Amino acid sequence: MISKAVALKVIEDARAVIAAHERHTRDGDLEAIVAAVADDIVLLAGNAPLIAGRAAFREFYRDLLARGTWDFEHEYMGAELVADVVLLHGVARGTFTPVAGDPQPIRNNFLLMLKREGEALKVWRGAFAPAQ
Repeated sequence: MISKAVALKVIEDARAVIAAHERHTRDGDLEAIVAAVADDIVLLAGNAPLIAGRAAFREFYRDLLARGTWDFEHEYMGAELVADVVLLHGVARGTFTPVAGDPQPIRNNFLLMLKREGEALKVWRGAFAPAQ
């Protein structure tokens, strides 16, 4: 059994991984973004096809970053450690500024799961949908 203090530390570490993802996305750092996901990542993102595996994730994010600048933060509604997986959920809010265009608001519900891969926590599963 994991102590509450250990569980809270692992959740804090998972949130730090997501905060780094926010910074890397804002900076357009594709390699840092890809380095933070598990080899067997699965992502469901809005109107996109199912993204499975690191190569598909890299291609998805390359296209996403080419479309413009993304600036967002995850607001957590809940977090828990289940076995060795951290579950995070809430709403991601921010703006997307197309290469040629005005900033557009972002507001997506999210569910993220992170697991250990070697010594690091990596994003393993994710789902995003427009928030109402």
